[in-house]
Amino acid sequence: MKRVQSYEDARRRRSSALRFLRYVAFLYLGFALMVTFGLKTYTVGSRAMRPALEPKYKILVASSAYGVVNPFNGQRLGFRSPERGDVALMNLPAAPNRGWRTRLADSVIGFLTLQRIGSPGADDSLDSPVVKRVIACPGDSVSMSGYVMRVKVAGSEHFLTEYEVSGQDYDIVSSGPGDGWSTSLPLSGEIPAMELGPGEYFVVDDDRSYCSDSRFFGPVRAERFVGKVLLRYWPLDRITGL
Repeated sequence: MKRVQSYEDARRRRSSALRFLRYVAFLYLGFALMVTFGLKTYTVGSRAMRPALEPKYKILVASSAYGVVNPFNGQRLGFRSPERGDVALMNLPAAPNRGWRTRLADSVIGFLTLQRIGSPGADDSLDSPVVKRVIACPGDSVSMSGYVMRVKVAGSEHFLTEYEVSGQDYDIVSSGPGDGWSTSLPLSGEIPAMELGPGEYFVVDDDRSYCSDSRFFGPVRAERFVGKVLLRYWPLDRITGL
């Protein structure tokens, strides 16, 4: 009788363990679907987007705002073009393509840590996503004067400020270069007019004293975009849409 009870106990323990594993698997599947097709969180890692986003601020990103990413090969399906003025999460042009094993490991770690670990948002890391503002789209021409971007929308004849073409009002930071700094050098606040080619987007930081944007690495390709930033939700007293 005692042996039968031990067998039944072992069977119940195995059954409970399997039910727990199935439950965790379903939770992970729901989490992966939400992050891939819905929303993900991100922690800002640098001051490049001040004053809107300070380091350690937390934001909510719409993963499929610019199309759905195939989780198996990383390719974007049904791409939708970003709009001028969008604050976007993107991969740097020089960032290596991440294999499916790396993406899976990040996904599992993000699930187990409630997205607190995995893609920490350290903007100084080459393979970490960064937050930038989209200024111009394919076919547009761009220039900069006094740290303010000017855009000639494809098909138009005149340059307008970044605020006029986006219909948005946001603050920028520009400390300015030192005396005698040539306008041909980075961080000078001046860029000669250039036209974007097919599939090219011009992105900049709101802190224009930074130069880790298209002023430095040039236009970015459509496949570099990860998602659109919707909301700054932490700190709680700074909750606002972007």
